[in-house]
Amino acid sequence: MGRRSGKSYMAAYEIIPWLLTPNTRGWIVGPNYNLAQKIAREVKRIIMTDLKLPIDSKKEISGDLYYMKMAGLNSELAVKSADAPDSLIGSFPPGSNAGGETLYLNWRWS
Repeated sequence: MGRRSGKSYMAAYEIIPWLLTPNTRGWIVGPNYNLAQKIAREVKRIIMTDLKLPIDSKKEISGDLYYMKMAGLNSELAVKSADAPDSLIGSFPPGSNAGGETLYLNWRWS
């Protein structure tokens, strides 16, 4: 897939069913925060504007989403960057035994 083909848009829509499943956890990891934020902006728009679903908590800096927890579902989403490998250590790493399912998205960035 090339430029302007909707990869970020489709990634966001692939995340939504997992985020709406109770007790799931997932990451959006991009090669840098700018690319990861493209997907996060779409997820935020779908959840908050289109579906108008309640958010239990979220972390935003200058309008960019870095963490979201869905109210009533206990589902979590974090935005990470491969540019900052230390950010991949800590909050619910893949394979953790913290309960719930972990969403793995492996997107090829080009």
